[in-house]
Amino acid sequence: MKKAVTLVLTMILVLLAFASVAEELESQGRDMYVYTKNGKVLLVRSSMTTEENNVIGSLPYGAKVIIYGTENGWAIIDYGNQAGYVMYRFLSKTKPEPFQGSGTKKTSAKSGKEAATVADLNALFATAKTVSPYIVQVRPVRASGWVYLRWFPSESAKEMATFNANYELMVLAELGDWYQVSDPKSDLVGFIYKDYVQ
Repeated sequence: MKKAVTLVLTMILVLLAFASVAEELESQGRDMYVYTKNGKVLLVRSSMTTEENNVIGSLPYGAKVIIYGTENGWAIIDYGNQAGYVMYRFLSKTKPEPFQGSGTKKTSAKSGKEAATVADLNALFATAKTVSPYIVQVRPVRASGWVYLRWFPSESAKEMATFNANYELMVLAELGDWYQVSDPKSDLVGFIYKDYVQ
């Protein structure tokens, strides 16, 4: 009986190790494309941190890159005969359509992320959906980061507050790509981008 249990456990460990290696091999040598929601460049870094002094270059929106591995939310690429690191969340498996925005903070309100005119804002607010309030947790790009609470649903809007990872907010309404939220501790009400909460 002990031999059978040992054999089963050994096989499970081998399968887990194989799955891990297969996943790593799948990410190696894979073509991907730069996809930033604002159409801006993707910074290439010399290490897996967002320090200002480790930027070694940039890649334009839509540029093809070859991924040699992934680790902790970063992709390892070949950049000018040296290893470069880019944030994996800004890569797409498929080539993105040409960016339709102007490359500035003012983009179409159709995306719900930005609004350029009063008419765009009115159209955006017309899509607002009230919900039974529920709690979400802040999820910044990196664990040590933060997320802004803004006074209206646009990245160009002034920040009202910042929240660290796992901070709880109450969702009052959904508005395109934004949530209208309330901070139970400060009673502030503002907007937070949906990608940065869970």
